[in-house]
Amino acid sequence: MKKIIILSALIALVGCDDGREYKKEASGSPFEIVVVAPDDLWRGAAGDTLCDILQEDTEMLNQPEPLFDIVHTTPDRFNNILTRHRNIIRMEIDPAADKTTVDAAYDVDAKPQIILYMRSSNADSLAIYLSRHRTRIQELLNDTELERFAARARRYPEQFLADTVKSMFGIDMVIPRGYELRKSLAPNFMWISYETPLTSQGIVVYTYPVDTLAQLSVNEIVAQRNAFVAAIPGPSDGSYMTTSSYLPPQIRPIEIDGRTWAEVRGFWDVEGDFMGGPFVSYTTIDKERGRAVVIDEYVYSPKQAKGRRNFIRQMESIVRNVDLQQ
Repeated sequence: MKKIIILSALIALVGCDDGREYKKEASGSPFEIVVVAPDDLWRGAAGDTLCDILQEDTEMLNQPEPLFDIVHTTPDRFNNILTRHRNIIRMEIDPAADKTTVDAAYDVDAKPQIILYMRSSNADSLAIYLSRHRTRIQELLNDTELERFAARARRYPEQFLADTVKSMFGIDMVIPRGYELRKSLAPNFMWISYETPLTSQGIVVYTYPVDTLAQLSVNEIVAQRNAFVAAIPGPSDGSYMTTSSYLPPQIRPIEIDGRTWAEVRGFWDVEGDFMGGPFVSYTTIDKERGRAVVIDEYVYSPKQAKGRRNFIRQMESIVRNVDLQQ
């Protein structure tokens, strides 16, 4: 449902443009936010509350990383370069305001872009409002970035892998360019990955018989995961991937385009060797075929103290481009 809301806003704005106005490409890095606020507002209760919301630790990473990176500037320093940033928050105190509001605008000075306008009659009221809507603010900004990742994958797909997934599993799935097939075991296991000298991002697709999502506890999902990812070899003879028991995986239901998925986050290890990192797994039920469909994604980045947040977020966006419609 969250994805639908964001897409609707983007589509509405694109329709208004109608090709008549050229928008420059947005600047800035993913999950980086420019906050425009007077110094006294930024250093007070409202600014502290917003900073706390945006810099909450990202869940299930090896080292602490904030949900978002913040660049603060004042209205008088908000120049042409910054106005084209991909994510902007504008905080304003207007004594004439009759209520506190947070409004979103898209693609105002660049594309893709989101601007949140936060207005209130006083700083304390704004701080209270932000605190009450903490989760919604985080979700809106996070979902906007995930949809950008998903949209980019749709523009630059690895068609061979999409065709291979379709042929093997009967589902439509967009794989970003650069991924390669590592292992395929008929009829229900495929491992692909994107490799660089510093990182490895892997996607594991597998299925198994099950009737309803309610049957699947986190322990059952992890047990199935371990059975399948054991086919991914480690660097030494006899080593293989498994789920770490150091910190119990977390599960929550999410809805994307009307389909319910069980999202499981945790850490993976290599049995018989020293490797590991974060993973996020998505399980949904294909009722017509009586099976669970799993999109399991992991990141390995041992030489970077930080940076796993963006890598795992890129992986999260992939499930947004999965269609099980028959």
